[in-house]
Amino acid sequence: MFETRLKILLVFLLFAAGIIVARLFDMQVLHAETYRQQAEEALVLPAKVLPAVRGRILDRTGSELVSDEPSWEVRVHYDVLSMNTSGVRNWCRKSPAWSAGLNEASDDEREAWFRSETEAMWHALGAFGIMSEGELRAEAEDICERVTKIHAQVSKRRGFDSPVREERMSHAVIDGLNDQQQIAARSLASNWPWVVVEDATHRVYHAGPAFGHLLGRLGPVSSTVIDEDPYADNPLRSYMGNEQLGVSGIEKVAEDLLRGTRGRYRENRDGVVLEDVAAKPGDDVRLTIRRDLQDELYKLFGEHIAKLPFSTGGAVVVLDVKTRDCLALVSYPGYDPSTYRERYDDLRSDTRHQPLRFRAVANRYVPGSIVKPLVCLAGLITGEINLDTHFDCQGALFPEHSDRWRCWPNQSGARMHHGSLDVTGGIKHSCNIFMYHTAQLVGVERLTNYFEMAGLGEPTGTGLIEESPGINPTPLYLEEYSDGAVTAGRARLYGIGQGEVSVTPIQAANLMAVYASGEKRYVNLVEEMRHEADWPLPGTPPMWAAIRRGLYGVVNDNDGTAHRTAYIDPSCGYALCGKTGSAEVSRSWNVSYRIPYVDDQDHEHVAIIRATSRNEAHEVFVHKYPGCAFAPGDVKVAEQWPDRLPEHRRKHSHAWFAGYLAPVDGAGNLRSDRTPPIAFALLVEFGGSGGRVAAPIGREVARKLIEVLGPDLDADAPPYDPQKASDGVARADGERTP
Repeated sequence: MFETRLKILLVFLLFAAGIIVARLFDMQVLHAETYRQQAEEALVLPAKVLPAVRGRILDRTGSELVSDEPSWEVRVHYDVLSMNTSGVRNWCRKSPAWSAGLNEASDDEREAWFRSETEAMWHALGAFGIMSEGELRAEAEDICERVTKIHAQVSKRRGFDSPVREERMSHAVIDGLNDQQQIAARSLASNWPWVVVEDATHRVYHAGPAFGHLLGRLGPVSSTVIDEDPYADNPLRSYMGNEQLGVSGIEKVAEDLLRGTRGRYRENRDGVVLEDVAAKPGDDVRLTIRRDLQDELYKLFGEHIAKLPFSTGGAVVVLDVKTRDCLALVSYPGYDPSTYRERYDDLRSDTRHQPLRFRAVANRYVPGSIVKPLVCLAGLITGEINLDTHFDCQGALFPEHSDRWRCWPNQSGARMHHGSLDVTGGIKHSCNIFMYHTAQLVGVERLTNYFEMAGLGEPTGTGLIEESPGINPTPLYLEEYSDGAVTAGRARLYGIGQGEVSVTPIQAANLMAVYASGEKRYVNLVEEMRHEADWPLPGTPPMWAAIRRGLYGVVNDNDGTAHRTAYIDPSCGYALCGKTGSAEVSRSWNVSYRIPYVDDQDHEHVAIIRATSRNEAHEVFVHKYPGCAFAPGDVKVAEQWPDRLPEHRRKHSHAWFAGYLAPVDGAGNLRSDRTPPIAFALLVEFGGSGGRVAAPIGREVARKLIEVLGPDLDADAPPYDPQKASDGVARADGERTP
């Protein structure tokens, strides 16, 4: 019996020994390399990511507009930001408080300590003075929300729930620290193992309010960006959830160029360097914009806007006709990009002037009379009119119905009676009756085809995410967004730049460049992302000559609509040719809403919310008054701007002036051997008459262009020196400054 038991025991021992030998064989022979690698990795410290310096943004002359400068940032581990207590034991072990007995504490005691220390950390960081405690906690919530979305996106893509690297990282809650601040921050961080101070860079904006919209800003990487990342397979190039990227303006347009490639440094616990890949800085980008011209025009435009009682702002755009380089892209009012984050609430709440709107490319306006030369060109090319065609203007298209389809009113309010006019006269006098006749002959479909041919209804090519394509009301558009009626009445409205048609200021400037050159081109904004193609518009030289002679007459003939307000002396070598426009506004802007609500104590109140739309008012209210109840149907407009009608009780109008500087000979005659070098457009919101308000500003813009770019209107002229200008350089009106 004993021997049987002994044999059974030996069998079990041999079986166990066999399993051990087999496992040892598997580990030391079959998978030896795998386990050797794991053992080596256990001795390797976590890799350190080396951030890349973002490229600079320069103006056309090489002046630095934006750069990355060395700084430091305070980072907090995601466990603390999200209050993930699963790793409390690890943080306790790393804490200086470990020696105080945490190794003997229970799990509940450790978690209580963790929460207490986290609260102390937020208080201390808030007292540091860069951001308030509330702002820091809000930043932490934003980070957690982004990481949660990234986690969900990645898990969905993988098909199973999986942690992401952003959950194992520290995230910046305070950035832009200088040398002295980082010393104090390091002392503070020594109290908590989850707080670190690391070297970084921060974006420094060297340009002022004239460049706020154009340069754009950086924002945090979102889950959508990571999910659609074209560099997802490149660990040093792919986006990480704790990084920033360009989200507007040039920062977004040139993101791929400006963004560098991260580096990586890794060593083992013995200090042996295993990997050392240097970070590659991003490329600098050079804009076609001239900083001096942008600043001067912003200042000039602001001085004029301040004198107008109703105006909320506007835009000025300047283009090189030949290359279609954008030399100035001014939106007024602007904002200082270096203080955007601190002033965001104030900027957003200014719903009257809307300083956050990139008016030069984002806002659509009815073009008014600036499309009339294009209407005439369409009539000439289609053969519906010719250079000998005359239409008689007696103040109304239909004499028996003098209250409809009228010509424009003079200062006394009486309708103009231009008499018999040809193409040149129709443009020079901006005659509505001539345009009504021409447009209804051409018809909506063909007219909008020529609008499209000249670039209306499509982006100009800047690449700016803010840019609107405007509206070219083709029959297809009318069918989709309106009543679909393609009528002679609609054609007449489009013929004077009214109705559904709308353009942005940059499209208006490009349209003037089309008139000046006969070519459609896309606009260049970044030197490294140029467009070279051009599309000549049809039309014979005599047709174009008639169009340009009309634009010349608007300003330079004694009876032109803008002669009194926009004329410059041709002794400067140029004639200002252009077109005024007064685009009627159907309604005022909503600037605030009245919202009755009930608080959590059932008390009734009324809130006045600064917002430009009902939906925006809802969002602002919910954020400002959480938990308070209101009925969406009770939300009413509280204030509009302008709040009353101007003189003669006419509708408010936006005021246009758009034109180009054409070379002239010694006698002041247009030179047909030279293409006009510069085109521009300006719009004054709620300015009223284009002739009375916008044209004088257009004259000042023309003078400033000659002053800054020199007598040759050279886009690459040396940078402008205001001091030399004030000492007495020739002005565009032939006089000299005192």
